[in-house]
Amino acid sequence: MENRFADNGDGTVTDTLTKLVWKKEDSFHEFKKFITYRQAKKYLEKLNQEAFAGQSDWRLPSREEAHSLFYQDKSQKVMDKYEMELFIDRVFPDGCGWDTWTDHTRGKITAYTYSFASGTGGHKDVDDNLNSSLRPVRGEADPEVLKSFGKIKPRKGYFVSDQR
Repeated sequence: MENRFADNGDGTVTDTLTKLVWKKEDSFHEFKKFITYRQAKKYLEKLNQEAFAGQSDWRLPSREEAHSLFYQDKSQKVMDKYEMELFIDRVFPDGCGWDTWTDHTRGKITAYTYSFASGTGGHKDVDDNLNSSLRPVRGEADPEVLKSFGKIKPRKGYFVSDQR
């Protein structure tokens, strides 16, 4: 789909397919470092208190919403700070984090991250030793549209993969 993403000119991008609105720059752009899950939640509180782009309903994306940004055919890409390829639309600027925290948790000890480099995801501990980035989102997507992006592959390594 050509021109799927529209730059709103206010620091946000609208996905014309899912109807979700994404913050154009992620937390890595803002803080120049990765953040913990708890810091991600505080970052959202700040965005909402300040009504970023005139809105106060910014939140963590779901796993499926994060997956909807990934170009499985690798036809679009940006580069992260380390010149690693991330397969998301060019409307998002280079220099972002390679993954995002999502709203999926397992109790109080793990939260799910989704990788824009590999199109995979898995759980990480939410303690202060494991960091990721956050790409805030707002709005609600049609679940059927989100299903059209396919299943998320589990990430291998120290993550606890989950396909539930």
